[in-house]
Amino acid sequence: MTKLQLNKLKQLAENTAKQCVKLCLILKKKLLTTKSPLNKKNIFNLIKLLTERWHTFALILTAFIAIYYGLGAAISSEINNRLNQELKITTPAQKHLPAAITHVLKAQIVDSPWTPSLPAIFPASILDNMPNFQKGSKDSANFFIKKLAARYADKNLKEASQLLDYPPDIWLFSRIKEDKLAPGSAKQYRKAIDKITEFNTSSPVSAITPAQDFLYLTKAVISRLNRQISHLNKHIREHNAELLDFKADDIFYQTKGEIYTLHYIVSALAKDYKEEIIQAEQYENITAALNQLELAENLAPLAVKNASPNDVFEANHLLYLAYYLSEAQSRLQTVYYKIKLNSMKANP
Repeated sequence: MTKLQLNKLKQLAENTAKQCVKLCLILKKKLLTTKSPLNKKNIFNLIKLLTERWHTFALILTAFIAIYYGLGAAISSEINNRLNQELKITTPAQKHLPAAITHVLKAQIVDSPWTPSLPAIFPASILDNMPNFQKGSKDSANFFIKKLAARYADKNLKEASQLLDYPPDIWLFSRIKEDKLAPGSAKQYRKAIDKITEFNTSSPVSAITPAQDFLYLTKAVISRLNRQISHLNKHIREHNAELLDFKADDIFYQTKGEIYTLHYIVSALAKDYKEEIIQAEQYENITAALNQLELAENLAPLAVKNASPNDVFEANHLLYLAYYLSEAQSRLQTVYYKIKLNSMKANP
């Protein structure tokens, strides 16, 4: 929500408050001028007064709804996508990668309201962009938890992945079959965060060489980038001819959620496998990949457009994201093959 819209809502709130005070004073005056206790006649007069001023009540109710949902959504709609925040590493033995995954999950689930599960009584339930961003970020984090769980055969990571597989839209009631009480999505995801933290504090040792670890995880990043690029290109091909593409902003912000997580993942890999990257002289390409992801994450149009790729008058923001992701993928592929070559030479 823009600053201008927020100011208009604040002005509407002030005007509504004045109307409420004015109406209360009128009612108070009517009650004070009636010396006899409330009876059928007085109650009838009060109902008559309320009926005569129905338009005022309608205005106040409409304004209240607009203020409650408008201001409430504006306050809670700030997407937490700040990059390059310091990760909490308590011991030198801890890896940056699990810490990065923990950080992005905490940013979306603990430090911010988990909006995909909020019912209609909450102002944030009317949001559209933030829920898609959070789901994209969580799904990408879960993808790498599964990869780590398979790599280390760790019980905590396996349980964390199962918890993150929980449906994202559960508040207090299950939406499957009958409305039965069920754990909320955010509650399950917080348990997953604890499991990942426990894994990282246990300082697991891989039986594989660091170079092979790096190749395994970098290949996973490249695979995830390829998935997102294909998803964007498919939507562009199938829907760019539509006059109004209402799904474009959903895909745009879900992809940005993925990018947010991927940026932290690549940054963590650059720290955990710094020696392998420097030895292969690929630090520049890793930095370039991070820069491309950052450019994609900072893309923030007022309205998401999915115009024809050949249109010279309107933008296609999905195409911009696909371009940045392709550039990052290309850089990471160069890093991957260079370190793979060095690994093969070291272990013929």
